[in-house]
Amino acid sequence: MKKRFIISLALLLTLVMVTPVFAAIQLDVNGRTYDAAGELNIQEGITSAPIDVLANTLGCTVSIDGDIITMQENENSLRMTIDSTTAIFNGQEKQSPRAPQRINDQIYVPIRFVYECFGASVAWKDTQEQVSVSYAETRNGMTAEELLTQASKKMLEANRYKMTMDSNSDIDTTSQENGKNPENMKMQMDSHSDCWLQTDPMLMYMKQNSNVKLLEGAGAEKSPQDIQMEMLFNGSEMYMTMPEFGWVKMNLPGINMQELMKQSNSQDPATAMKQMKDMGMSVSFANDQERNGQKYWVIDAAMGGDILKSDYFKQLTKTLAVPETDDMQKLFEGMDLDLSYSTWINQKTFYTDFMDLQSKIKMDMDSPDKEKPGHVKMDMDMNGTYTISDFGRTFQVPDVSKAVDFETVVNQKK
Repeated sequence: MKKRFIISLALLLTLVMVTPVFAAIQLDVNGRTYDAAGELNIQEGITSAPIDVLANTLGCTVSIDGDIITMQENENSLRMTIDSTTAIFNGQEKQSPRAPQRINDQIYVPIRFVYECFGASVAWKDTQEQVSVSYAETRNGMTAEELLTQASKKMLEANRYKMTMDSNSDIDTTSQENGKNPENMKMQMDSHSDCWLQTDPMLMYMKQNSNVKLLEGAGAEKSPQDIQMEMLFNGSEMYMTMPEFGWVKMNLPGINMQELMKQSNSQDPATAMKQMKDMGMSVSFANDQERNGQKYWVIDAAMGGDILKSDYFKQLTKTLAVPETDDMQKLFEGMDLDLSYSTWINQKTFYTDFMDLQSKIKMDMDSPDKEKPGHVKMDMDMNGTYTISDFGRTFQVPDVSKAVDFETVVNQKK
């Protein structure tokens, strides 16, 4: 009996040591919990993570050719092979404590080995069940946060600039009224916008052209449609163009647009950066780039659903007069946000010349319409590219003195 117990115990311990364990362990990078880490993998006391997680926090690029994995961060290069513990870092052979593995359609690599190759410090906090990473990468003597703050100061000093935006969005919505069949709507939208901004005093003028393709749902037979729109905000009033009416003055009851814009522009860049960190934003350097003969520092930033729980977002909803109802609370609870963008900072001028944006929004909630109770789901993916120019240049805005009041438009459409 005792012999059988010992054999069973030995078999159990062997299985524990060799079977992958996906534990709810936190990954902390420079003091911020990295939410996208998901479940880390532990085998024989060695923690691994999906390679994309490490690439995002290190700001390096990853290329995969068969079983060969290459991670490149400026002049530093790490090459690993699936199921092999032999790695090459900057031409020198190194031995990893665990080989990269394919698990659940993802490639997992050992956290400590990869981070330490690129100069990061890794520690295990047992009481918190947390892998803590310290990575103090700099450019021109500044961290990523300090460089973003410097770039923001330059934009404020310029006061005026032009932003050209190209974006594409995919929206998939399913709504189902209780007792009825679900209704689906799928839409694609491509937009080009030219936007001129002045920070002090606040002034914004935007022209946008959009092509909307309704792939599924009511009205799909009329798709695609081209939509042209202009918008002007002069610090206290908002105007936009509407078909058949031209310029329309927008009345937004309960919303203090002037106070909203004042809040967004009154803070100094350092305070704004702290606010973004409090909202859950993480930043890291990506590889330096060259474009049109000009060298750039590139900073990647990411933000998740924590923004919806932040004090800033709560204050924003109050400024926008968003009602604090159960329906609104359920809306925010049923919403998931994943936002990431890259900022290209000119190494000569410190201006932000380019930005790339990717965002995913998921919503899953009960319908707020009490007369037609049901359920609503929405998935939206958006990608955008931004070019910023004309720093410090004045710009002209259209004459809106003859704009029609929005309530007049509503009454005429009844």
